[in-house]
Amino acid sequence: MFIRWVLAVSTALLVTATPAAAHVVSAESDVQLAQTIAGVELTVVIRRTPAVPGPLHVDLVAHQPVHDLAIDVGVGDSAGEVLLRRDRAGTYPVVLDVRETGPHELRLTTAAESSALPFVVRVPAPATWELVVYGGFGATGLFLAAALVAGARSRRATALVLGGAGVVVAVVAATIGVVSPGLGADQPEAGRPNAQAFLSTTPARPAVGEEFTLRFDLVDGSTGLPVDDLAVHHAALAHLVVTSRDGGFFRHVHPLRTAPGRVEVRLAADRPGRYFAHTEFERADAGGQLVSGTFDIGGIPPDTPPGPAAWTFPPGRPSTIEVDTGRADLQSWLGMAGHLIVRDEAGGYLGHVHEQGAMSASSDGTVAGAGPVLRFTLSFPRPGRYFAWVQYAEDFRVVTVPYVVEVGDTR
Repeated sequence: MFIRWVLAVSTALLVTATPAAAHVVSAESDVQLAQTIAGVELTVVIRRTPAVPGPLHVDLVAHQPVHDLAIDVGVGDSAGEVLLRRDRAGTYPVVLDVRETGPHELRLTTAAESSALPFVVRVPAPATWELVVYGGFGATGLFLAAALVAGARSRRATALVLGGAGVVVAVVAATIGVVSPGLGADQPEAGRPNAQAFLSTTPARPAVGEEFTLRFDLVDGSTGLPVDDLAVHHAALAHLVVTSRDGGFFRHVHPLRTAPGRVEVRLAADRPGRYFAHTEFERADAGGQLVSGTFDIGGIPPDTPPGPAAWTFPPGRPSTIEVDTGRADLQSWLGMAGHLIVRDEAGGYLGHVHEQGAMSASSDGTVAGAGPVLRFTLSFPRPGRYFAWVQYAEDFRVVTVPYVVEVGDTR
């Protein structure tokens, strides 16, 4: 009878111990960061590091158009070189070395530009409470085994003491396993102040067809200090959308982090006139933000009225836009099968929504399988004319299709 009781208790403890065993720290996932450098759209994939010191595998996934370009890639005192080849899109790997855990910066350097991408190296290790829990369950097994042996030798008092001790140790270990994970969790900070943005160009008055640098300096709205806590937001530190007033020029790029609080990119405009720049980003422990500014390209703006509307929708109500790409082998880009960017005619509103279908969180854009129909749902805030751009990736090329949308009564 006693042996049956001990076996029943052992079985119950093993069953109830199962959730505690699930608290094994999993390996960190890869980090993906989009960068537009020297005119090439890259997805920088920093692979997880299983051990430190050890190798750090970095992949540069290049999208068309690709031209011959040497990129120095480095972290700490470890460096390597990636040579992009004209018209060869796809993955370019490089292996670096990391010597310690904690914050790092991945440097990307070309002959004319450089970027510093912050990331953190974490090597999974069991927490103290996990060692206590697993040690407790191990001790429980020993106590119960000893109790069974004592019971078999008719030493009932000894068996009861050992079995009771095993039960007590198991209860304590199970309690620690349930309570401890929540106690050590970091509590999110209260929302941080919005960042303020200062837009500038070099040269101050760019010319048509000539490269210029577009720069956003981000400062904290409370301290005035540079904002250097940008979080990865949809596989990038910042998303920059640049459009001309007439909607004929559109660029969705990913500026380089060149200094604390500073992101910039080199562009060339194809027409004179007023341009709008909208930057999306997210600060750590805070929500997403959208900042904007304007700049001018020298010359007389062309009189190019937009074409006919592709869609007509009512204002203030959810509307679904469907785009048939004609292909079922689309790749993810920025973690999504497709993107829809919308701007009103005046340039004060910018909307950015993603395709409704879910993509694998681990996809780095090298695997195809989305499409052919992309669906987007959004609400247009006011009546008027809107410019819209649908973007998706095929064969390592980001495809952009422009549209004009009429919303409500435009009279």
